[in-house]
Amino acid sequence: MAAHESESRVSLNGVEIRPARRLAAILAADVVGYSRLMGVEEEGTLANLRAVRTELIDPSLAAHRGRLVKTTGDGFLVEFASVVDALRCAIEWQQGMERRNSGVAEGRRIVFRIGVNLGDVIVEGDDIFGDGVNVAARLQSVATPGTICISGAARDQVLDKLPVVFEDLGRLRVKNIARPVPAFLVRPGTQARPAIHVRLWRGAAGRVLILTAIVAAAAGAAALLWLAPWTPGTGRVPLDATAPTTQALPLPDKPSIAVLPLDVAGSDPEATGLGDALAETIISSLSKTPKMFVIARNSSFAYRGKPVTAQTVSTELGVRYLLRGSIQKSADRVRITAQLIDASTGYPLWSETYDRKLDDIFALQDDITLRVVTALQIELTQGEAARVRQRGTNNLRAWLLVNQSFEHLVRFTKEDNIRARRLAEEAIALDPSYPEAHVRLGRTHLIDFHSGWVADPAASLRLSIGHAQRALKLDANYPDTYHLLSAIYLYLKRHEDARLAAAKALDLSPNHSLAKAALGMALTYAGEPEAAIGVFKEAMRLSPIYPGWYLSELARAYFQTGRYDDAMAALQRRLRDEPNSGEALILLAASAGAAERMDQARAALQKFLEPRPNYTLRLYASGEFYKNAEDLNRVLDALRKAGLPE
Repeated sequence: MAAHESESRVSLNGVEIRPARRLAAILAADVVGYSRLMGVEEEGTLANLRAVRTELIDPSLAAHRGRLVKTTGDGFLVEFASVVDALRCAIEWQQGMERRNSGVAEGRRIVFRIGVNLGDVIVEGDDIFGDGVNVAARLQSVATPGTICISGAARDQVLDKLPVVFEDLGRLRVKNIARPVPAFLVRPGTQARPAIHVRLWRGAAGRVLILTAIVAAAAGAAALLWLAPWTPGTGRVPLDATAPTTQALPLPDKPSIAVLPLDVAGSDPEATGLGDALAETIISSLSKTPKMFVIARNSSFAYRGKPVTAQTVSTELGVRYLLRGSIQKSADRVRITAQLIDASTGYPLWSETYDRKLDDIFALQDDITLRVVTALQIELTQGEAARVRQRGTNNLRAWLLVNQSFEHLVRFTKEDNIRARRLAEEAIALDPSYPEAHVRLGRTHLIDFHSGWVADPAASLRLSIGHAQRALKLDANYPDTYHLLSAIYLYLKRHEDARLAAAKALDLSPNHSLAKAALGMALTYAGEPEAAIGVFKEAMRLSPIYPGWYLSELARAYFQTGRYDDAMAALQRRLRDEPNSGEALILLAASAGAAERMDQARAALQKFLEPRPNYTLRLYASGEFYKNAEDLNRVLDALRKAGLPE
């Protein structure tokens, strides 16, 4: 799509004839990874592109009065008389492709990058050239996959005309253009965003967000405890958070397993740490295959040191198989026994005793994981097998330090957060290329930002984003990185990005209970509470002994759908275990207020205000993340009824 470097001129009877020019809106689009798609399946890719052209591109161009100037195999150049029409068309393309790609394997999706510019163009026959075209093409190359990048000149023409927001990317240097071009990323929605200036950095893992300045809002009542990897368990949820906990959980329609913590001979803390790290890594590895149902760590670890039978655990967690064993450590050697038990019979499918050097622990975890997969007759694709073996580091000490940091993060105190940070920093010093260490470190900074434990919360948020960025560059397929990014994006009220990040984590690790819950939160705050309810129930099924905040966020989704009784039942269940949970109390006050149960609403609010006598509606609103003003106003109106002052 390169334009002529200079104007071509002709002379007629000694009179110089200059080429025709006109002002136009130009849309430039290309298919991300076109060569790779053609290499994977040439005929299928071409057929898919033809279908996209027939079913989406051409009808959209007709509807928005666009003229297709030319195609380049993997791209389109389109001219419009109106910038509004050009941007409407671009948005329709991206939304249409998102719908078409639903359910399509990531490696086979057709994804567009789009650039839109308003500029002067040279007209030669049916073709157009010039700086106006060049800028559109360069903006298209800057756009991230699935997004639209628009020039400042074009953006000025559509302000307040379309329900979109523009994120300033700064002034970009564009090849063959003398002056920097103001550029903006286009996003759906009209809600104002925090005071942020962003720029894009192109790295090994693609373009990622860097904050160069940010103003943090005051924290409200919403406590995003999902920033900590796990919190103490609350109880079991069979099918619905309001159902009795004595109901047996039905078995999934795929091989289901819980990995219990290893028993330790004696009271050796080093052996305990090693056993926990081994069990956690096996859980993480098994969770990455969609062909299994794997119980989350905090649910299976709730049985540590308890003399329970396989049948009891099977019934309470709703799984058929258990992996359990023991560990002994002596100097630089370990002895590990492992058994895969079929709880329906109580007999082991296999058992093994391993005597290994500590240096062999990573090979040992791979061996145990693959033995489980083989015993359950699960066939892995090449990609699934690679993800199952993914571990991030070969440094034993760094691996143990990261696992140890987890034990401090779950306590969610300022002192433990500092300790978790130091452990993650020590792990990074030992292995700077360990992505999980960067994720854990980034999580500590995000907890500081949320909790207000530091003098400069905005700096903590920038540090968190920086470590997420580093983890992405080290391994773009590490699921916990996307879980962390989902939290970051929700703080920035970038709801679609929060949803996509959580969905990406689940794509890489389908049994990731926390990523499921993160997706539920993103859906609730984006105005899709019905979908969120189902997602939260899935998260609870993966972690039947679930973190307490799962109930609060499920209740929030119930509230938004008008199911106030269900919301109150879920919150009362949490309050039975955590009677002073501020998050649960204020949501209970809102739910009871909305249901016109004023005595209950006032009682919950009074208990909430006892340690917070100066709390107001305005403070609550400042800490919430709703995309739609009416969703926030629904909560505020209910709290106003309950008596919370302005």
